[in-house]
Amino acid sequence: MFKLNKLKIFFFTIFLLLQSCGIYVQSDYDKDVDFSEYNTFAFYKPDIDKVKISDLDKKRMLKYIDLSLKEKGLTRSDNPDIIVTIETLSRERVYLRNNLAYGYYPRVLWGYYNHPSSSLVTSNTQGTLFINIIDTKNNQLVWQGRGVGIINEFREDRDKMISDFVNKIFEEYPPKPD
Repeated sequence: MFKLNKLKIFFFTIFLLLQSCGIYVQSDYDKDVDFSEYNTFAFYKPDIDKVKISDLDKKRMLKYIDLSLKEKGLTRSDNPDIIVTIETLSRERVYLRNNLAYGYYPRVLWGYYNHPSSSLVTSNTQGTLFINIIDTKNNQLVWQGRGVGIINEFREDRDKMISDFVNKIFEEYPPKPD
């Protein structure tokens, strides 16, 4: 029984470490679209203004999206082929680890004692960034990238954290046909 509990704790700890380290991305796209036809882009300010994050973080996100799209050969334009919008979500993740100890354990001088159980509660904030690409000709969503990871609002290197999120998402753009 004791070995099984140790094994559970070990795997739970590994799970927490993996959850706290990575940015997980996923994308979806319209398979009927030829993404090589897109050469220009612009941001859709009304949607971006609605995003409930700090203006500084918004500015960082737009900066790294702009850089990523330019690295992919697109240029900003007042008459764009695609419009880019963003959405964000965050939720508190709470983890409970029970350290249950059953039974009586021998004590050297004073007999037996009952070992109480204890619990450890930890939490973190999981953030999700959606980057949406909309075709301006038909006003249809043609690509959406999503990045999920642990965010830390007190982190000093917020630029790096946001850059990592955006760059990881754009690894999936443009989509590679099946």
